Amino acid sequence: MKKILTLFFMGGLFFPITGCANTRETIFTGYPDRVDTYYKPFMKDIKQFRKDMNSIKIGYGDIWIRDVAPVVTDRLVKFNYSPDYLPKKQSKKIQARFQDWLKENEFDYKQSDIVLDGGNFIYNGKKTVIITKRILKDNPEYSQESLVNKLKELLNVDKVILIDEEPGDVLGHADGQVHFIQSNVLFIGGFEGKETVRQQIKQAAPEIKIIDLPSNYQAEGQYDETIPSAKGLYVNMMETENDIYVPKYGLKSDQKIIDTVSKYTKKKIHSVDVSELSTLGGSINCLTWYCPAELLPQKVAGESE
Repeated sequence: MKKILTLFFMGGLFFPITGCANTRETIFTGYPDRVDTYYKPFMKDIKQFRKDMNSIKIGYGDIWIRDVAPVVTDRLVKFNYSPDYLPKKQSKKIQARFQDWLKENEFDYKQSDIVLDGGNFIYNGKKTVIITKRILKDNPEYSQESLVNKLKELLNVDKVILIDEEPGDVLGHADGQVHFIQSNVLFIGGFEGKETVRQQIKQAAPEIKIIDLPSNYQAEGQYDETIPSAKGLYVNMMETENDIYVPKYGLKSDQKIIDTVSKYTKKKIHSVDVSELSTLGGSINCLTWYCPAELLPQKVAGESE
């Protein structure tokens, strides 16, 4: 068994609490401030989700940890969290607090000025990543060619596949569109413009097998009028080395999705209820960050007992 740390951010200080878990499956989830009114109706669900994921809590003032955390290839790369859908003051504060935590816990990562949300980054576990063309809009100072080349260098990958974002999508995230279930097998969700995206991927990487994983969008219950609900979005799953966490929405389609996923993985499948949290505009991948053991600093991983 391995020690882990649960970290609370209070007045600029972090207080560790030790527990036990397998560091091969170190999952982190974000936690809002106690005075936060936006997330207050969902605090019970946030706590339950953390329990279901057996995750380490990071109290940095938000729950969408995927977007602000470093992306993972064979290294950690921290991009600039400055999305156009948030006020700059807000995103700057979130990023500063999260980076304080990274530095406090001695994470080793590369820093980049490129604006990129972690939710707009899909990695196949080898040398290919998929990102929507939102990255071009967010980084107008780069040409497409120079940006792609810079990403390849930073991430140590061979292919950066740029796809169209879903029309009208506020976030422009690829994790609402596709997910690699194997290095050469890709799930594609149901969204407007899907066939164009399919062709873009096929043209860039014909070796990738693309499997339809239908969405079952539920607009009812959307919490934020500016951000569409993600309820029914199944492709927004999350994987660790040994496990895969698939969204459960309390819909008839839930089991069919599990059956489909099980055909393409030998990992243990966990069905995790996000029926309420998804109405905020994200699902499991958005709400989590996984750091493999080989990239995890000893301060967080702890010592073997």
